[in-house]
Amino acid sequence: MTRQQLLVSTEALSAALTDPGIRVVDVRYSLDDPEWGRREFEAGHVPGAVYLHWLDDLSDPDDPVDGQLAPADRFRETMEAAGIGDQARVVAYDDGVIFMAARLVWCLRSYGHDAAQILDGGLPAWVREGRPLEQGPARPVAPARFTPRPAPRIRATKHDVLAAVSAGDAMLLDCRMDATWDAVGQHIPGARRLPAPALVDADGLLRPPEELRELAAAAGAHPTDRVVLYCGGGVSASLAFGALESVGFEDLVVYDGSWTEWGADPATPKAEH
Repeated sequence: MTRQQLLVSTEALSAALTDPGIRVVDVRYSLDDPEWGRREFEAGHVPGAVYLHWLDDLSDPDDPVDGQLAPADRFRETMEAAGIGDQARVVAYDDGVIFMAARLVWCLRSYGHDAAQILDGGLPAWVREGRPLEQGPARPVAPARFTPRPAPRIRATKHDVLAAVSAGDAMLLDCRMDATWDAVGQHIPGARRLPAPALVDADGLLRPPEELRELAAAAGAHPTDRVVLYCGGGVSASLAFGALESVGFEDLVVYDGSWTEWGADPATPKAEH
């Protein structure tokens, strides 16, 4: 996916809001208050947007690891209820702090829906430019048919990562925020640092391609590498997935369980830092 395919500007989205083929999705979420995003949505959202919740809507409630990608049938039901059909172009946005828009794009691509983009700069950019907001619940949506087409090549399991660590045949990049990295004090053996917040500038816009390439190279990753991305729960790693793919990385996977799963398992190897 190129940068143009990954991102949509506030200007372009504003001009396309009346297009019936576009579905705008608000995925704001707070790790400290899971209901914050819903409240913020009703207080003000991009006109015509629907709201999807990371844990309630996009994740598997039956998986012992929080935040794992929802199974196909559940994901299909959620997309159809949100008016997202096979032909829809999805534009996701967040608050620019927790990178849920990238997570939704990665989730959609995991089920074969590639027509999904991130609003560059998120809602803060939209508000900063004085663009209109809509209050209250989401408008009713038209019926839709969503067909999951699983793409397992972009999703890694714990077994996959254990095999990669053992074989030493992949570059592991830890995308956790600095505060989490410092607080935990451990990482998957062999992993290098590429904190997701470094991939965006002070305004929440994805950094230019040359800067993304420099950050990846500084972490020891190159476009020809097989790269396994992980973070705390698969969200920040999803931003790194989109950012690196947009500058030519072709063999990327997100370890969905990330440190939430790895760190909780006493049998997994861990390195101190």
